[in-house]
Amino acid sequence: MPDPRELPPELVTGLLRLCEGDFSFRLPRTGTRDDTDTAAFFVNAIAEELERIMRTSQEQEKRLADFVQSTSEMLIRVAAGDLTAQLERDFAGDPPDVLAYLVNNTVAELGAFVAATQRRADEDRLRLEALVLERTRELDRLVGVDILTEAYNRRRLEELGRQEIGRAARFGDPLCVLMLDLDHFKSINDTFGHSVGDTALQMAAAAIRSRVRAYDHVGRYGGEEFVIVAPGTPLAGAVRLADAVRDAIAAVEFDAIDGPVTITTSVGIAEWAPGEALESVIARADAAMYRAKEMGRNCAFAAEAPAAG
Repeated sequence: MPDPRELPPELVTGLLRLCEGDFSFRLPRTGTRDDTDTAAFFVNAIAEELERIMRTSQEQEKRLADFVQSTSEMLIRVAAGDLTAQLERDFAGDPPDVLAYLVNNTVAELGAFVAATQRRADEDRLRLEALVLERTRELDRLVGVDILTEAYNRRRLEELGRQEIGRAARFGDPLCVLMLDLDHFKSINDTFGHSVGDTALQMAAAAIRSRVRAYDHVGRYGGEEFVIVAPGTPLAGAVRLADAVRDAIAAVEFDAIDGPVTITTSVGIAEWAPGEALESVIARADAAMYRAKEMGRNCAFAAEAPAAG
């Protein structure tokens, strides 16, 4: 092995500088290709390679630090619910770029999953809301409807009657109330039984509905009594309606075990007077209905206008 003391001093100086970490150090070249120039060549080549390695290492370290920082920021956004966050890629194909690709794909798939889950949840919520609305409407309908005849019950009919009187008062429109009572209904129950009586009530209600308008209100007022609230109808029109309903009910006939069953009805009619309460109109129609009973049943009677207060 050559004695280090025999090495060119320039080579020794250069190697010592490199050992100290001064990779920017360069020996001057003379181009004479002698021992001194050759020593400078080797020292400079080693220095350039070490400098390149150091620069590459620093660049990679900075790139990795930047990647860790951007990944941390992105994951914080994802944790906050931003599933659109993506890492910027340089498509270098190195480990950071590959990792960025994997992270982006994972977040995108997570976003798609959450969106699909939210979409299904929204669809389920809408279906549930529609079902609740449907059931609520059905419940409201059942609360206001007589189950046997499917006409309004008394409470609901009175609510609608008051609304129609309020509307008539505002616009000055006529309004009539018709009270119907099925004739000799007790004898139907006594002769044929209550199930036949129920059928008679159902068929009478259907006959009434077949003659009224869509905006008239039909209710079972109690027992075998029905009430029709006919908005926009003067007394003459209510009389014609009463006769049409009477004819429709009289046409009802069905067979029971003990023979055929027919129905007739007596009708009382009252025209609302401005300022009159619903209860008063119904009472006058009820009194007129009893007059129809006294006149032989299966007929209609119109009440006189109330006395001026």
